[in-house]
Amino acid sequence: MRAAESTATAASALDRALAFIRSCVDCADDEDRMLSRVSFDPSFSRSHRITDARAAIRGELGVDAGFDFSDDLSTVILGLSLLPPEEDVLAASFARLLERGRAGHRVRLFADEGSFPADTDCTAVAAQGLLEKELLSGGELAAFANELLRAAAPPEEEAPVPALPGVVTVYWDDGRLVRGRKHDPVVCANVLCVLKEASRQGLVRAGEVIDATQRYVVEHLSSGAYLEGSRYYPYPEAFLHSASRLAGRFSDCRELMAGPLADALRALEADRGADRDRSINVALRTITAVNIGVHNGQSDRRRLLAGQQDQDGAWPASPYYRLGRFPVYFGSRVLSTLFAASALRLSQPAEIGGVR
Repeated sequence: MRAAESTATAASALDRALAFIRSCVDCADDEDRMLSRVSFDPSFSRSHRITDARAAIRGELGVDAGFDFSDDLSTVILGLSLLPPEEDVLAASFARLLERGRAGHRVRLFADEGSFPADTDCTAVAAQGLLEKELLSGGELAAFANELLRAAAPPEEEAPVPALPGVVTVYWDDGRLVRGRKHDPVVCANVLCVLKEASRQGLVRAGEVIDATQRYVVEHLSSGAYLEGSRYYPYPEAFLHSASRLAGRFSDCRELMAGPLADALRALEADRGADRDRSINVALRTITAVNIGVHNGQSDRRRLLAGQQDQDGAWPASPYYRLGRFPVYFGSRVLSTLFAASALRLSQPAEIGGVR
């Protein structure tokens, strides 16, 4: 396919994708369209409404998740950063929906406050998205960052449960719900984006946490551990995407990680496993390449993505995150579409250099 034809195809796919997303936001008679689905199979050949997840897990795995699942906000939390800059009306709608999960300067995954407490991943990604859409002031960014700093693991001698001192954990250990001091490299990379941006804007006393958390992220990349996914993200592409956002925004991270990320991208695409061609993974690799300035292979990635689009403008649901210790995968057509549309937009030659 010639370059002009490829660009036109991608532009048409993007237009149809945005029309689909708008229809989901505006569809008052089908609120489920903006919610994740839950599957025990990464192919999503069979899935369940997220509000039915606890019963489905009990029936499928014979275990109790320990909490009820309410309407999840992952689509709007992630989507704020993925929407085009000119989609201010859609971004405002996402921001309003996100408010259902805010508790001060923390953000939880579920709308129902009683379902599950806020976590650092949702908080960081939401804060970054609000900032990018100019819906967050510098003072509010600092407030979010200070909350994230409180989630850093304490010095080893003070920690009742083993953890990496100074490295940000997934949950705050403040008694609201004891989840243990868990680390996840994707979460850490997302948190670092907020902490480093807030530091650039004047946040003080964040250096030790930033340094410890950044070492953890860099080690996860350089050791090859990313190939196994992480506790909450089943595929390596999620980590490469989050780490590439750091490399695209901050010169010290670019120096440390751009080369290894490019190597990791090549290695992943040389291994044509069944998961490599899933739309969300292709989209994550495409955005990763944009963020670190890798142009080779982008036309092939765009062509593959455009060929996977359904007639209504959406992409099929694919797993993006999972439920920790259980093989329970979360995704949706809207979330896949947000990632795919962002990948097509950013990877166009005129758009190279953006960071998402």
